[in-house]
Amino acid sequence: MLEGPMIRTVHAVLFLAASLGVTAAQIPEADRATVLILDASGSMWGQLGDGRTKIEVARDVLSGFLASRDPSAPLGVLAYGHNRKGDCTDIEVIAPVGGQDAAALSGRLGRINPKGKTPLGQSLRMAADAIPRTAEEADIVLVTDGLETCGLDPCAVADELAAQGIRIRAHVVGFGLTDAEAQTLACVPGRTGGLLLRPQTGGELSEALSRATAKAPPPAMTGARLIFSYSGAMPESYEWRLRDRDTGEERALDVVTGEARYRPFAVELSPGRYTAIVTAKAGRGEADFAATGEGQDVVVTLQGALPVTAIRDRGPYAARGETVTIDAVITQAGQETGGAALALRLYPAAGGEAITYSTVGGEAGTRWAGINLPDQPGRYLLRLETWGGEVLEEMTIVAERDPAVTLVGPPAVAPGQPIAVESTGSQLSSDRIEIWQGETRLDWGLTLGDFANGNQLRAPAEPGIYDLVYRGYDSGGNDVDKARVSIEVGTVTDDATGEDALRRKAEADMGHGPDGGSDEGIAWEDYPYHCLGGDNCEVQDEATGLSFFLPKGWVATSPSVTPMTAGPAAAGVRNPLPNVEFYQAGGDLNAMVLNPHQWIEANGRCVVTRAGPLCLMRNDAAPDDAAAAKAVGILQHTLTTGRVIRRCGDAPCDFAHPNPAIAGRMPPLWSVEAGRVLADGRLATWYFDRDRGGNFKLIGLNQEGGDACLETAPGQLLCEFTPYISTEEFELIRSSLTVGPVRQAPPLTSDDIENLLDRLAPSRQPAE
Repeated sequence: MLEGPMIRTVHAVLFLAASLGVTAAQIPEADRATVLILDASGSMWGQLGDGRTKIEVARDVLSGFLASRDPSAPLGVLAYGHNRKGDCTDIEVIAPVGGQDAAALSGRLGRINPKGKTPLGQSLRMAADAIPRTAEEADIVLVTDGLETCGLDPCAVADELAAQGIRIRAHVVGFGLTDAEAQTLACVPGRTGGLLLRPQTGGELSEALSRATAKAPPPAMTGARLIFSYSGAMPESYEWRLRDRDTGEERALDVVTGEARYRPFAVELSPGRYTAIVTAKAGRGEADFAATGEGQDVVVTLQGALPVTAIRDRGPYAARGETVTIDAVITQAGQETGGAALALRLYPAAGGEAITYSTVGGEAGTRWAGINLPDQPGRYLLRLETWGGEVLEEMTIVAERDPAVTLVGPPAVAPGQPIAVESTGSQLSSDRIEIWQGETRLDWGLTLGDFANGNQLRAPAEPGIYDLVYRGYDSGGNDVDKARVSIEVGTVTDDATGEDALRRKAEADMGHGPDGGSDEGIAWEDYPYHCLGGDNCEVQDEATGLSFFLPKGWVATSPSVTPMTAGPAAAGVRNPLPNVEFYQAGGDLNAMVLNPHQWIEANGRCVVTRAGPLCLMRNDAAPDDAAAAKAVGILQHTLTTGRVIRRCGDAPCDFAHPNPAIAGRMPPLWSVEAGRVLADGRLATWYFDRDRGGNFKLIGLNQEGGDACLETAPGQLLCEFTPYISTEEFELIRSSLTVGPVRQAPPLTSDDIENLLDRLAPSRQPAE
């Protein structure tokens, strides 16, 4: 019986031990060699099923094997255990590596009489030593009917062989071994790329020797596709290079320009280890990979000379002649060591000379940024630039005397734990977020400047109901509350882990969600996100980047990008879009799922969103529930993993975003998100609208799916994802869209200024 996968070999080395000396003169020069090791220990006198001994069968098989092979092909033979009993050094070279006379060698092997020990490890070492220095690769074939009896671990020797300067494959032919015995030697072929075979008869032994010593075909070429990736704008050209990591040789492949920049670059390679290199004026990137015989995609990310950045609008900002905090994120640092500092500059809305500036660190991560905003209300242009003046990011901000403030915090937190809070409006660095209980201030909290520097607001030590209060001075100089939200502080211990869990069991008079395997379920208030008050609730999940408005009267689970099947999850694979479950807290107990797994039409209807399909679970008890339809509309309009950069009012409006560069014009009431760079280098984004009739409209640039697709430029595909989109709306977006280095939007129209549409309006609160 032969077992084990077939591993390609190029030549083989057979060892049998004997006491002939080996000299360099006896070894012909060859780039491949084969060495055979023959077991001549006492156990070889054991009988097979036909009544013959194993040594008798081995002699006959070897005689036929030698007669059938090319006598000029380099072969060496060792044997062990045939001279002395109990001697672990009884290993002899029967024939040095070279051309062999089959009859003469068969005669020598026929005179071997088994009697001694089984020194497998040392025999493997001697076989490796017998390989000529001129050989570029070799095979050692160990024929044995037993296991190591002399103390040297064959697995350790296999590691030594694998580390040799030439490729040595060691094969184990376990003649008459049981499966369990053979598995104890599986490490030898496993670590060297050889075969593990377990012949039980003479015929199977002959076949095993043929397989182990067969000359393999040349290594098959394998295909790979090199894919360019960069978070910034697509360069005008870039060059592919390839380095062989085994030899160090590096060669140029091609310079890519035009539409080819957006397509994978195909190469054919011999099996081996490589580094794919991409270089461009903007920077350089590398990715290591192994060509193993199967086609694969290799994504190489360009590390730009300039950083890739994002700034987020948390306005309207306070116009006081004071410093306001600006959210800045460096998603990819530039090539300068440590990240070169950047400049945050404030300009008039129509452009011109900078009004003021500040310095922002260039290292990757969230960076604190502040700018001294004039005391004049109005619109301003804020740009994040290099000190050489290259625009990395820009946005138009609104400044008001006393802007409205919103404050978002978690519904509950354990005592003494950090409280994650976010706010919009005002954003003076001296504004504070404090902890109150009723009308009593318990903690002066932190300023926005403190938060920007990495400080954390912590919950009180005592359980109870508290308020997070956003406070600061108004334009009249009064210290006032600007926003307030409630937060519950409680100590809840998980019975299994003893850690704070913030998961209470539902009480008899308390509604609860799906049981999820427990008897009582989870209290609505204990869901990670719940909106049980009178207004829709804004949710921004930092772990996945998902944001949405949770409809009032609904709860949601934590967004997750972990696959729902065990294999990919165990391998650390992440889904491209998050999964979330939504439950109606009361009423008809409707349920929705974002990006469900294996959803079928009978489960219920689905609608498209910018964050993937949103599916409403079929509810036969309330098939036409108006509340459920309303909740679907709110989530469909607000679910996204992107960032809105422009919203139009009642007139068409222009937009421009510098990094990644995209610009164009939109119909009234439409919005557009910042683009993201796909693996093939193209830019993808969403345009969306919820018209006055409540109809959601969605257009995607280079997004999967969609209908009625048209090219805006070669390789740039614009598609409709919903009905109700007019030809005029689609054509205005398509005809004005440009993807490339755009530094500034066209001048604002009077309608734009009149409507004062910043990114938080008009859909900050979704339409009822």
